Amino acid sequence: MVQLPQHTAHDEMPRISVEELKKLVDENANVLVLDAQQKRSFLQCHIKGAMHFPWKQRITAIETRYLPKDKLLVVYCDCGPRDTDSSEVAAQLVALGYDNVKVLTDPSIKGWAEAGYPVEP
Repeated sequence: MVQLPQHTAHDEMPRISVEELKKLVDENANVLVLDAQQKRSFLQCHIKGAMHFPWKQRITAIETRYLPKDKLLVVYCDCGPRDTDSSEVAAQLVALGYDNVKVLTDPSIKGWAEAGYPVEP
């Protein structure tokens, strides 16, 4: 039986709270929100204006070619307290040369929606 490598939470990645992100969005700050959920979850509910950029084991430079390097990239998922998927995506983006990347802290999309902030199905 082949054992697939498991991804882990990257606790070293900078975090941003739901409230801090909402303030940046309201101020029209230079920020791009990336949703690391799988497509089905993204289609059910995501932060309004977020770009779907799902977790995968290895993200390539070709897949990031349209991501701006001059914006803050905020990555979120719906995977619990350690933000495993979003922190893994964020760490891979940093490895690909993005130096302004943060992870939306738990409760992430749930906290965003519970606060009444705009979401899209």
